[in-house]
Amino acid sequence: PLVFDLMSILAFGYASCTGVAILLANALRTVGVPVRVAGTAAWHQERENGNHNWIEVWKDGQWHFMEPSLNPNGPIDDLSRNPCQRWFCNKAHFTNNPANTSLVYAARLESPRSTYFPLAWEWTNHDVPGEDVSALYQMQCGQC
Repeated sequence: PLVFDLMSILAFGYASCTGVAILLANALRTVGVPVRVAGTAAWHQERENGNHNWIEVWKDGQWHFMEPSLNPNGPIDDLSRNPCQRWFCNKAHFTNNPANTSLVYAARLESPRSTYFPLAWEWTNHDVPGEDVSALYQMQCGQC
């Protein structure tokens, strides 16, 4: 569902993965943690396969990713967790086939290039600056 702003989350009592990622990113930024929202607008570059968003946290000179959505059947995610233990980090999503791999973008405040963060709910909107970080996920998740 398109519940991703703070007021809607408080009013409805739930959020989409995008909403949870934005909420956690803003909470962490409030206490000085460098964080950004990342995700795929279309698994395997096919819109009908759905989308997902999560966060990346800057630690020890590099970006680390974690799943902010609550897992009712498992532990809450943190940076010490092996990336391969996250449900979306696997070879099926991040293949070596460029035509079938999932593309991942991270939102930025500004972008030095024409790269944008694709919005699954508004495909024609290219106004959110982004960075293509697909190589990081193909490297880390493609090994799982």
